[in-house]
Amino acid sequence: MPRRPPRLPPLLAEFDDDERDAVLAANRAFYRAFADRDLAAMDRLWAPSGAVICLHPGQAPLLGRTDIMASWRAILGHPQSPNVRCSDEWVVGRPGLAIVVCREILPEGQLMATNTFARRSEGWRMIGHHAGPVPSVETATQQQPTTPTSTPPDRRKLH
Repeated sequence: MPRRPPRLPPLLAEFDDDERDAVLAANRAFYRAFADRDLAAMDRLWAPSGAVICLHPGQAPLLGRTDIMASWRAILGHPQSPNVRCSDEWVVGRPGLAIVVCREILPEGQLMATNTFARRSEGWRMIGHHAGPVPSVETATQQQPTTPTSTPPDRRKLH
């Protein structure tokens, strides 16, 4: 009889307070490095080895630390680099792996980001960043059908 693969522990809606605070501290350090244009801090936040991925809005995925850090060097060094603020952080995870979903507030719009962290011996390190455009909170709450006969959007379509 074939053996079943071992079951992974279920995702936890919340870490214990210390673990959750450590993940949020790493996420906030990421946005502080972005806001301060601090390449050294950004470099310390990303995992030094292993699989890493970064998807900047509208760009091809970057795989590997070298390409990811080159992109951050260009972004943080650009004089018109956007000023980004993080809000609405939400954390989910299991031992050794955490995902933070948050809203990135920019002067010209908003993005939703998924930041993935892995626990390393030196603490939580980023292994993934994916950001994409979404309607602003204000716009999303104001978008309601103008007439009762308007057709609701087809929720089965993903894109």
